[in-house]
Amino acid sequence: MVAVNPEDYRGRRTLILGDVNTGKTRLTRSILEAFAAAGEAQEIALLDLAPEPAGDVGGKFPASAAGVLHLTTAIVPPRLTGTDEAEVARLAAANADRIEALFDSYLKQPRPILFVNDATLYLQAGSLERFAGLLAGAATAVVNAYQGRHFADGPLTRRERRLTDALARRCDRVIRIGEWIEPWP
Repeated sequence: MVAVNPEDYRGRRTLILGDVNTGKTRLTRSILEAFAAAGEAQEIALLDLAPEPAGDVGGKFPASAAGVLHLTTAIVPPRLTGTDEAEVARLAAANADRIEALFDSYLKQPRPILFVNDATLYLQAGSLERFAGLLAGAATAVVNAYQGRHFADGPLTRRERRLTDALARRCDRVIRIGEWIEPWP
């Protein structure tokens, strides 16, 4: 794991961006574990929005420290499983519905430190305003999201990019991992 100082993240909204397999989840886990090691596991919630691994894409967050509220749901990777744009859109909408229920569950037991793994699975069809409101309710938020060139262009990919860019503008700190450096048109 990467050594991190929780104070670098405390009281901020941090967004970690990168392409597939660049270490977004690994860095997020290191930050979560640093907070837990500082005795704050009971203050942490993790919303895991990632799908099960499909080839080299996806993967749920590894088991968290004792005391961390770890919420997840079944997520389908739309671009990898949909056969056409209509099915991709339906799968993304179904994911957003399941994630909305996860958000409702979290809001019944909120914690001051919020981690979100793979936010783009929600942003593909969900509400940026709802997501931003969820983050605003936590004193500290650390979120990771896909941003890269692994997936082909299409309506879902364009929406995901647009909302991820908008999310980045709402965050205090954006960490870009990997070789993706030029903005999308």
